[in-house]
Amino acid sequence: MSKLKAVFFDLDDTLYTSFQAGDRYAYECMEKWAQETFGEAGHGFDAAFLTARKQLAAEQPDMPPIHDRVLFAQRALENMGLNAVPHARKAAAVYWDAVFAKMTVRPGAPEFMDELHAHGIRIAVVTNMLADIQMEKLMRLGLSERIDYLVTSEEAGIDKPHRTIFDLAMRKCGVQPDEALMVGDNFTHDVCGAHEAGISGIWLNWTHKERPESEVSCFEAHDFLEAADHIRTLF
Repeated sequence: MSKLKAVFFDLDDTLYTSFQAGDRYAYECMEKWAQETFGEAGHGFDAAFLTARKQLAAEQPDMPPIHDRVLFAQRALENMGLNAVPHARKAAAVYWDAVFAKMTVRPGAPEFMDELHAHGIRIAVVTNMLADIQMEKLMRLGLSERIDYLVTSEEAGIDKPHRTIFDLAMRKCGVQPDEALMVGDNFTHDVCGAHEAGISGIWLNWTHKERPESEVSCFEAHDFLEAADHIRTLF
């Protein structure tokens, strides 16, 4: 590749861990909130929320609304015969507060971002999610001042692995595909999606998953520090 000018990082499960732990905790918190708010009528809200989430994902595959917890809550409450308008946003707030509470920034990530900037390398977070939620995460993780650009699927209009989001990241950073590198935990979304845009990838396989059958080549790291060490060889 040409001289490295930009590194694109996924956010969830790449710059912090673990989204899954926060998601599980969020369901527990929402069920408690629903029963406190609606009494017996709120029982089973966690299951209704999950069902709504799956329904929206099936109805609008790869589209940003499938990440909107307010929409999940609205659909869930309506399916339960409850008035969604006064309560859906609160349910979503309960969900996200629980997720935020479980976030832990990857060891070495803040320092490595500072190191990248010291070498004149731009940083973009390229993520499937709504902009305001990802901004809040970056603020809470202490990373908001360490990145140059946030690129969300909400802004791009479609989720990774569609190349549109990677093209937008390159335009923001003012780089060509061979001047950029993508780092992410999802082989399909991050590595293969970046590859389709001509960008090399690093698969942060911190859960030690079996490598998918693919002709796409990439460096495989098992923790953030290993990924950082590899990127240093490209300075």
